[in-house]
Formats: sequence, structure tokens, C-alpha cells
Amino acid sequence: MLKTKRMFVTLLISAMFLIRGAFTALAAAPDGSFDAFEGNTIVGWAWDSSMPNTGVPVSVTITNKETGEQVKSYHQTAVTYRSDLKENGIGNGNHGFRISINWDALADGTYVVEGAVDGKALSNPKTYVKGESAQTAAESTSAEESHEHTGLKSLGFFRTTGYCPCRQCSEGWGRHTSTGTIATSGRTIAVDPRVIPYGSKVMIGGVIYTAEDRGGGVKGNHVDIFFDTHAQTRQHGKQTQEVFLVLG
Repeated sequence: MLKTKRMFVTLLISAMFLIRGAFTALAAAPDGSFDAFEGNTIVGWAWDSSMPNTGVPVSVTITNKETGEQVKSYHQTAVTYRSDLKENGIGNGNHGFRISINWDALADGTYVVEGAVDGKALSNPKTYVKGESAQTAAESTSAEESHEHTGLKSLGFFRTTGYCPCRQCSEGWGRHTSTGTIATSGRTIAVDPRVIPYGSKVMIGGVIYTAEDRGGGVKGNHVDIFFDTHAQTRQHGKQTQEVFLVLG
């Protein structure tokens, strides 16, 4: 009887570890982002929170937007050290990548730069425009898409932070906002409605957001930017940025 009980306890403990490991594997997900390009260098970072000090594979593809042809493909392991990553809790900081590309070797046109970390797509693909005719076409398209905006008005400099759907950030609200919308990366921000009324569109760092949410700690000149993952919120950290009201 005692032997049987010990075997049962051993099996129970083993099962608990297996279940815990399974949940850990499901909860952890690779993450990453492109940064601003530096001339002929594509810059970004990637990591897997379940292996915070291990480099992960990154793939980057460049596609001609007009023809749909994939003109370049790169594969690399993100292991370049960056102090900003370490300061923002991205593992040991050895998670950056830099890919050199000779844009001059490509024909004039608009190119879409997309990336993936361990098979998961990066959330912010980039566009590169080469040649004067392509630049003119891109500017014309941009003007058509934003024709309803008549201008910008500076609201001054604000402290910007980030939040995501995790319980730590959203306090259980997930993607549900205080205005009833579903929070979306690249669109939703939390504000103090006494400073920025709900529904207002503002530009921060070249991106137009909509004031759709509010957080308990968001007061005064403070904007909380919604991201898909907690790693992205830590990457953003705390910044001071000029906020512009989009008029019209």
C-alpha cells in the first residue's frame, strides 16, 4: 500500500511538471520588431521569452510591391548586443540583428520589407521606396489616403509608455477598452480624456493613433500606447515625445 501511494505521488508530481511545461511553452512566444533603417542596413531585434538568453533565428524578405516578386531573402540569428534591449528587459541584450543590403542593385520601385522570428511574423513590416518616380507615386498615394487630414497642431511634449493585453498591463481587461472598442496595435492609445478627448486622432512618432482607452495611471500629459506583446511595451519603455492633434 505504501509503495503504491509513493508511486501515485511520483506520477502526480511528474504530471504537474509536464503540465506546467506545456503551459509555459504555450504562453511563451517569439517576438521582435524592425527599428529605423540605417542607410543600407536593416536593423531590428528578436527574442523568445522562454529562452531569454538564447539567440533566435530571424528571416527577412524583400518583395517588389508592384510585381509581387521576392527579390531578396536573408536568414540570420539575432545575437548582436544592444544596451537598450537589456535596459528594457529583453533578455541579456544579445538579441539585435543587422542586415546589409545594396539597394542600388535593385530596380526603382517600392519594396516591402517583412520579417519573421522563428516563424512568427514581425508586427511592423517596412516600406522602402527607390527612385524619384517611385517616390512621387508613393507620395501621391499617401496624400490620397490622408486627404481628410487638413493639418497638425502640436499639443506639446508628453511622456509615452506602452501597455499590452496581459493581466499585468490591462488589469484583466485584455483588449477591451473603456470606450468599448477592441484595442489594436498601431491605432489604440490610452489617454487622460481631460487632456485628449476620446475619439481624438493624434500623431506620435509619425504614427496616427486614436484615443480609445484610459488607464488608472494615465494622467495629464501622458499617453499609453497599445502593443500586442509585453516585450514590445518594454522595448518602448518610457519616452518623451511631441504629440500632434490631427485636424480635420
